[in-house]
Amino acid sequence: MPFVALFGLVSARSATGDRVLVVLESAATKDDYSQFWDSLQQRGFELTFKEPESKDAELVKFGEAQYDHLIMFAPTAKSFSPSISPKAILDSQFKGLNTLYILSPQLSEVQREHLREYDLEFIPSDLVLIDSFSHPSGESASTVLLPPTECAISNGAVLSDTTLTGGPIAYPSGTVHSAGLNPYLIDVLHAPKKSYIGQDKILTADETEVENAVGGKKSKDAVQTGKKASLVSALQTRDNARAGFVGSGEVFSNKYWGKTVETVDGKKVETGNAAFVTDFTRWIFQETGVVKVVSTTHFRKGETEPREMYTKKDDITFSLTLAQHVTSENGTSSWGPFHADDIQMDFTMLDPHIRTAMIEDKSSSPADATTYKAKFIAPDRHGVFKFVVEYWRPGWSYIRTSSTASVVPLRHDEYPRFITGAWPYYIAAISTSVTFLAFVALWLSLGEGDRDRKGKKKAE
Repeated sequence: MPFVALFGLVSARSATGDRVLVVLESAATKDDYSQFWDSLQQRGFELTFKEPESKDAELVKFGEAQYDHLIMFAPTAKSFSPSISPKAILDSQFKGLNTLYILSPQLSEVQREHLREYDLEFIPSDLVLIDSFSHPSGESASTVLLPPTECAISNGAVLSDTTLTGGPIAYPSGTVHSAGLNPYLIDVLHAPKKSYIGQDKILTADETEVENAVGGKKSKDAVQTGKKASLVSALQTRDNARAGFVGSGEVFSNKYWGKTVETVDGKKVETGNAAFVTDFTRWIFQETGVVKVVSTTHFRKGETEPREMYTKKDDITFSLTLAQHVTSENGTSSWGPFHADDIQMDFTMLDPHIRTAMIEDKSSSPADATTYKAKFIAPDRHGVFKFVVEYWRPGWSYIRTSSTASVVPLRHDEYPRFITGAWPYYIAAISTSVTFLAFVALWLSLGEGDRDRKGKKKAE
C-alpha cells in the first residue's frame, strides 16, 4: 500500500525534518482517518504509507536515516519486516527518530513486549476503559468523553490553552496502561475518576458463569482507575528523541474529528479531538517544546573574551544563550526567545563547588534568542573546573552544556605586599630585630665604660 504525499510548496514546521513513515496495518482503513492525514500534510509533512511486512519500508539505508518521524498504526500486527522491527525502531530512536504509537485493546504480544521497553504495561486484550456517566448519548459506555480540565496534563509545552479549555476528548474503545518508574515518561491523559476497566459487552448468564470459571481472576486483577489509568503517555530521551503512546486509534478518526456529540445529560458539545491530536503530534514531531543552545561563554570582570585559566577569587561571568522553536500564524517556523526563571549553573570539580541561578539579561539578548548570565567569585581552590548547565523540565528539550576552565593560585608577583593574616609574623620579626639592636647598643655602651675604668686603675 505505498503512497507518498509530497507538498513542495509547504515548508515543514518541525525542527528535525518533514519525512514521516506511516506503518498502517491492513485492518485499518486509511480513509477513516483522512482528516488526520490531511492535517499533517497541511503542516508540511511528507507521508509515506507502508504495511508492517513491507520489505521496502526502511528506516535506515546505507547508514542514512530515511525518515525523521514514524507513525506506528499496527497494534494487532504479529510480525514486521526486519527494517521496521521493534529492534530497528529502538536503534533509530537512539539516533533521533520520533515515534507515534497508535494502539488498541487488541494488542499483539509482539507489540506488548516492545512497549515494555519503555516501561509501559497494558491491560489484557479483552478489557477497555468504561465510564457510564460520561459518554455520547446512544453510544457505548466505552466511548469515554474526557474533560481536559480534569484528565489532561497542564503543560504548555505539550498542550495549548485551546485544548485545555476546549471540549471533551472522545476516547472510544481504548486500552489502558500503567507507567513504571521510567523518569522520562510523561502522563499526558489519564482516566476520569468515575471510569473503570471492564469488558465492552453485556454478558449473558451462561457467559458470566464461564467468565467466572475461566477468566474471573484476570478481570479481578485489573483495578486501575483515575490517574493510575494512563490513556496517553509521552516519552523524551536525553537525546531529545520523542515518542507518544495513544491507547485508542479512534481518537484520530473522522467520526470524532471536530464533531458535535450529545452527552448522556442532553448537552451538545464539540469534541476536542482535533485540537488534542494536533497539539500532541506537534510536540512529538518537534514542532513545540524544542529549545536549543545557541552559544555559551565565560569571562573575567572587565574582559569580554573567555580564558583557559582563572585565578582564585576572580570575578567570573558565565553567559548562556537559548532559543525556542516557534511557528508563526502563516505556518513558517523560526527560532525565538526562550524565557525561564529556573535555570541554574554549576561550577563543578567532581562535586559542585558553586551552584547559582542564571538571570535573564535583556540588554545583551539578540532578537531571536535569550541570554542568561550568572556572576560568581572563583573558589579558593585550584584545579580543573567545568561550567555545567542542565535543564530538564517535562515537555521541553533536555539541555546540557559543559565547558572547561582551570583555576590556578596567584603567581608570586600577584600577591599583595602585606598579607593581613601575616601581621603577627611581621610584628614578631620586627620586634625581634629591634630588641636585638637595642641589646647590641646597650652591650657596646656598657662594655666601653668598663674598659675605661680598668685602664685608669692600672695607670694609678
